[in-house]
Formats: sequence, C-alpha cells, structure tokens
Amino acid sequence: MQQVSEELIIKGLSGSEGIAIGSTFVVDLSRRSVAPKIINSLQIRSNVKRFQKAKILFLDEIEELSKNLDKATREIFEAQKHIVSDVEIDEKVLHLIETEKFSVDYAIFETFGGFIERLRESGSEIFQQRIVDLENLRNRLIDLSCENEDQKKIPKNSILIVKEISPTDLVNFHELGIKALVMEKGGVTSHASIIAQSLEIPCVVSAKNVLHSSRTGTPAVVDGTSGSIVINPSDQTLSEYKQRIKARTKQKKARQQVHEESVTKDGVEFHLRANVEFIQELELVKKNRAEGVGLLRTEALLYGGFEKRSEEAQIEFYDKILKELKGPVTIRLFDVGGDKLNIHNQDEDNPFLGWRGIRMLLDEKQILENQLRSVLKVSGKYKERIQILVPMITDVREVVEVKQVLKEIKEELRENEIPFDDHIRVGVMVEVPSVALLASQFAKEVDFFSIGTNDLTQYTLAVDRGNERICELYQHNHPAVWQLIHQTIYAGNNNKVPVAVCGELAGDIIGASALIGMGVTDLSMSVHSIPRIKQHLRSHTLDKFRLLAQKILVSSSAEEVKAEFKALFPDYS
Repeated sequence: MQQVSEELIIKGLSGSEGIAIGSTFVVDLSRRSVAPKIINSLQIRSNVKRFQKAKILFLDEIEELSKNLDKATREIFEAQKHIVSDVEIDEKVLHLIETEKFSVDYAIFETFGGFIERLRESGSEIFQQRIVDLENLRNRLIDLSCENEDQKKIPKNSILIVKEISPTDLVNFHELGIKALVMEKGGVTSHASIIAQSLEIPCVVSAKNVLHSSRTGTPAVVDGTSGSIVINPSDQTLSEYKQRIKARTKQKKARQQVHEESVTKDGVEFHLRANVEFIQELELVKKNRAEGVGLLRTEALLYGGFEKRSEEAQIEFYDKILKELKGPVTIRLFDVGGDKLNIHNQDEDNPFLGWRGIRMLLDEKQILENQLRSVLKVSGKYKERIQILVPMITDVREVVEVKQVLKEIKEELRENEIPFDDHIRVGVMVEVPSVALLASQFAKEVDFFSIGTNDLTQYTLAVDRGNERICELYQHNHPAVWQLIHQTIYAGNNNKVPVAVCGELAGDIIGASALIGMGVTDLSMSVHSIPRIKQHLRSHTLDKFRLLAQKILVSSSAEEVKAEFKALFPDYS
C-alpha cells in the first residue's frame, strides 16, 4: 500500500452531495473467489440447512435495517428480499448441494456467478453497476451460511473507504456513525449512491485506486459535490473546505428553492427533469420537484429473463412512473446489446461500438414491438405525457424503420379498439457525432432531439471513461463536444425541433449555464443535482449565460472553458 505523506486528490463521481472532514477507515469488503469443494452424502443435509438459515438471517436483517428508513431505501431492500427469495436461485443452489455435492458457500457463489457473468459481458454501464449489488448480496449470504460474522468496529465520524459496499453494510456503518463514504467501484445510480443520498452521507463513487492510495487513520476531506477525496489535505485545503462547509449552511436555501418557479433572474423559463431508472427513486424525484422525467431508462426490465420484459411487466412499470409523478415522461427504448439477453452466444471486442441500442432492436423485432406496444397501451391512459426516445441512432434509415414499426403497431391496436395516443412524439438520442453533424437531416424525421452528453463525449474524444489509464481525457466540457452540441441546437431551432439534454453535462453547473445560454431550456439530470442547478440558474440572467456560451464556443480546451466560467461566476464554489 502506498504511504501518503503529501496531499493527494483522487477524482471520482458524485454519489451524494456534501462535504466531510475526518479520518479514513479502510475496509476491504470484497471476497476472493470461492474454490469448488466437494462434500460427502452425510454433509448434504447440514449444508442445505446452513443455506436455509442464511436466507432467514438475511431476511430478518433486512427487516430490522428497514425500520425508520425512507421509502426509497426500503424499496431497495425489498428488491433484495425478492432476489434472495427467488425460486430459481433456490433450485440452483439446492441442485448444486444435493446433486452435484458442492459445499454451500460454493453453491451460492456459483449460482450468483451465472447472473453476474451475464451482466459483466454487457456493454451497459447501468448493468455493470448492478454487478456490485449482486456481488455484495452473494457475499453476505456466504458469510451468513458460513457463520463468518467479522463484526466491524469503526470510530465514529470516520470516512469509510471501500471497494464496494452492500446496502445492508452501508446502513450498518451509518448506524455506527460514519461521516462519509468513498467507493472505488460503483456508479451514480448504484444502490449505495441512492441510499447515501437518503441518509445524507457525502459519497464519492468510482474513485479509482483509492484503496491502494489510502490507509486507516489518515486525515481526509470528501467532497461529494465535485466527486473527489483529498487525502492528507494541506492546512490551506482544510481551511478552504471548512469555509465551504460554513457556506453550505447558506446553500441550504437551494433545497427551499425547489418549490420556487423555474426562471432565471430576468424571468426566462426553464425546465429541470429527472433521469430515472428505478421505482425507488420516485420519492426523491417528487421531493426535489423535478418537472417530469427527461430520461426513463428501461434496461432494468430486461434483467431476470423474459417474464420481466413481458408487456404486462412493462405496462405496470410505466404506469407506476406516470401515476406517481406529474409532467412529461420520456421513455428510452432498451439500450442494450445481445450478450446480456443471451440472444446470441457471440463475443464482441468492443460492446460500446457493437450490437447495441437500436441496432439490436431492429434485429430482434419482437423485443422492439413488445416495448412499443407496451408504451402505446400506457399512452392511452396518459395522453400527451409520453415521448419515445430511440438510442444509439447513427443513420436516418434507422429512424424511418422504427417509425414504420410504430405505425404498424398503431394499426394493430386500432383494429383491436385499444386506446393509445396517436400523436405520441418520437425523438432520437444525439450521442454519436454523425447524428450531430447531420442534425438538420435527422430533424426532418423526428419530433425532438435529446442530447446524451455521456456517450457523445466518449465517442467524440475516443475515450473509454471506464479505462482508468486515460479517464482524465474524458472531459465533457471539451470544446469539440460543445461544438457538436451547438450544431445540434442550431439544426433543431432551424427546423422547429425541440432540443433537450439528458447527459451528466445537464447536472453540471458549467454545463447547465452554457446550455441555457445556447437556448436549451429542457435539462434532465440525476435527481440530486436539481436543487443546486435550480438555485444557480435562478440567481443569474440569461445575458450572462449567453456570454458564457459565446466564450465557450471560441475556447480551445476544457481548462479554458472552466476558466471562462470562473471569470464570469467568481463567487461559485
């Protein structure tokens, strides 16, 4: 382990806002691979009993931890209860113990490994984040089945540093008084992030090499707002962060401003919507007064097999979202590749550039038709509230083909006298440079554009943001990305096609400021970004945002973009 004596800043992603100063407590909660172990016939009964006891202990543990927690966290635990109680998992574990005569720990490890491996092979960032949840659930069951309880002691007000963490461990550590959480893995939509937000724990996720760079008892600062951790902070850094903590008390007005009108200082209206993946997020969406859902990710419906992506399951999911929330809901079609559906047993060298999104859907028409039919059926109940968003578009012909499939399904529903919104709007994700460059041509075929800045940045800069050796090159404020965004907005305006942004750039202060300045007033973001973005946009005039946009469009580097922002908004910290 690297011995740190000088100030070290490790960048990650914001999992939950807030600032904490304290001492680190490093815990390696990861588990080594469990080797196959054969048991004899006399040991089968005891191994089965240990598995059954582990399930009961886990469910009891979940029940106890769920007390006094908010609805979002309780529903995450409820989902874990369903996984542990799943009949398929039960049958697989018992088969491995009773027929194959494997030990209970390996039986659990192998059973969950099958699900995990399918997700690991996928190119979906969202599914990659679910791996952490399944691994931790698996590990907890193994611990309980082996009665390996390893009671962890941690000083109060510590900054917990882990590779990854399960929901149960996080709540347990919270009850022991941790001050902040830093994860080497995980993403902004991971369950750990959602729970940290609910518990109001500052959290940084995807902090590469933080375990290697840390040791227990080292002074540190966690900046959950910028997504960074400072190890061994200098006196000057500590002083600056102490001032920022004081300033955050004043910034609590941002929470109060979520109830205020969404207008700039000079009265220009804007709309802040939420990126949503799980039902568990809805309470926070309502709490932060999001104006609908600008990006409803639907990939989670695919996890668990065909019955989970059936029309009935989809309709139930969409109906729940629309019934619970007010405002428009933009439903993105499945943005996945074939591997995670086990449609074809083929490997892809680069899934991000492979058979994914609309490419897969147009090949697997039944999946596309089922989803479009489900969306249309729900639209009959919520007319003029639903939009369809098509992912990974690169060619105008793909749009035309999707619209043709949609037309055929409309005719089918009409013949069967099933009501639907005949004027449902269809838009495309602008996440590939070819779409931005030909936005004027695409505008003739779509009802709206939604710019996905995460993939647009990745494809424009040829940077895999998951590659830690080059992740510093992933800069969503790079001028090249801004030029493509501006070109898309220009084409949208000329063709009277509305433009929204649903990538991380919308939830970034610099990004939101420049987007408003370029004329985009429909921004969708991680729900916990809404209060601070709203406060910032309400505090300044459109003219100031326009000036920033003008300066960005003649900048030559991401650093120059940040400098221009700082010059215009010197008081922002």
